[in-house]
Amino acid sequence: MLKELFNNLISTSEFEQSKLNSILLVGFSTLVFYFIIYPFYFHPLSNIPGPKICALTKYYILYISWSEQRNRYVQKLHEQYGSIVRIGPNEIDINDIKYQKDIYVGNFDKSSFYAQFVNYDEPNTFSTQDKKKHIQSRKVSHKFYSKTNICSENIMSKIVTVMTDTLKVFDEYNKESIDVFNIFCNMAMDAVTSFSFGRGNYDSLLTDPFGKGNQIVKEFGLQSSTGFWVTEMPCFYDYVATDKVIKASNKCYKWIENQFLNAFSNINETIEQNEETLLTVYFDYDKVNGKVIQKSPIFTKNRTKSEFFDHIAAGHVTTGTTLSYFFYELARNPKIQKRIQNELIDTLNNGKPIKSSNHIPFDYSLIDDECLLPYTHATLLETFRLRAAIPGQEPRIVPSKGMIFNGNENVKPCKIPGGTTIVMQPWSLHRVSTLFSEPETFNPDRWLDASDEQYKLMKANLMHFGAGGRMCIGLNLATAEIKIILTSLLCRYNITLDDKFNYDYDGEMLDIYTTVPRSEQMVLKFTPILSS
Repeated sequence: MLKELFNNLISTSEFEQSKLNSILLVGFSTLVFYFIIYPFYFHPLSNIPGPKICALTKYYILYISWSEQRNRYVQKLHEQYGSIVRIGPNEIDINDIKYQKDIYVGNFDKSSFYAQFVNYDEPNTFSTQDKKKHIQSRKVSHKFYSKTNICSENIMSKIVTVMTDTLKVFDEYNKESIDVFNIFCNMAMDAVTSFSFGRGNYDSLLTDPFGKGNQIVKEFGLQSSTGFWVTEMPCFYDYVATDKVIKASNKCYKWIENQFLNAFSNINETIEQNEETLLTVYFDYDKVNGKVIQKSPIFTKNRTKSEFFDHIAAGHVTTGTTLSYFFYELARNPKIQKRIQNELIDTLNNGKPIKSSNHIPFDYSLIDDECLLPYTHATLLETFRLRAAIPGQEPRIVPSKGMIFNGNENVKPCKIPGGTTIVMQPWSLHRVSTLFSEPETFNPDRWLDASDEQYKLMKANLMHFGAGGRMCIGLNLATAEIKIILTSLLCRYNITLDDKFNYDYDGEMLDIYTTVPRSEQMVLKFTPILSS
């Protein structure tokens, strides 16, 4: 009897073990299918080439981004696999300008990458993912940022004041090596805050560029140093943000908030003086009731603060980076520098250089004419191409109806399914070798030697200000600043490198979304063409 019971127990145990083994086998097979076989062979993106590991997990491209290699890494993938590559289980990168119309002009919704660009716990136009909400937000201030308004006497007088202050700084420190990244960031910060808050309500940095100005720029650099964690893995931000970063961030938020509150409290005086500011776009003043009136239902007081922070934070560093590399390229290419100086001095000042003690900048209407200054504009275009201040990913979400990819030499025509993250990065678009021969070479002549048709294609491939309905709202303001100061400086100074500064390392462009020199410095020497 005991023997029979024992045999039954063994039989039952064997059955249960067999059942458990079957369950484990099915579970393991399901996992293998879902995580390995499906991504490689059955996923809608399985025909898109790319590294196998990228098809399996999103964390590899995140690691590449975290280690500050993404722009160059994706560029190498395009060189290896062609114009479309799979960089994640549900993410592709396209390096073909023909699809810009679908993705950016067609205004696909932004991905969650942008959702973390909020300030004061409030969204802003840039961080808004939904295209309909974005359109509603952008149209409030779009006209104020238009080229017509930027060129108006009201706005241009503010820009000229800041450019004059900048020329004074260069005059004070001429013949010395100077950190131009800091100076140009100070300049751009003053331009944007004056534009935003009004002449008497902004906190000028150019009055103390190497003291308070440098400190503010460094604090904004720290505030943005955790950009990867903020945009890609925000759940870890609290663990990686040091006390130093948090304190710097708080100072940046407080600095802008103080200017905002000061301008807000003085809005009646600003309006009475007929001074238009970005603040007066969002708010008006009711003299009868003595109250500030919100013009748009979208832009509350806090929402407007978020908008200002975004414009100021982005506007200063991109302009600072662009101008820093523009003058760096001229310093390391003396022949290009001499040629652009000759064009500017001959055309704008009858062949005579201008004394550094003359702080009056050129009239924008004159220097904005591409036909009048072809080589100057070609050099600026080449800077935008090779040294784009925002070279990184611009991710969008394919709408539910999907998107057609028409095929290339490696991929047959196919439909990109809705929900796919689709990316273009300026870094790669600006280095398409069929358009830009020797793409890593700084060569302004490529723009002058191109046929009309090729020139149009080259211009279309430039995405330094973005593209479509979400193109940088401040591009006209930034362009005016850049053109006025570079033409004014080049008619007054010769620019040379500093032997003590390590341009290969400290001056290298960081491989991140919004780039800066690695050391957040660009040290150059500006020597007056004319002695005092």
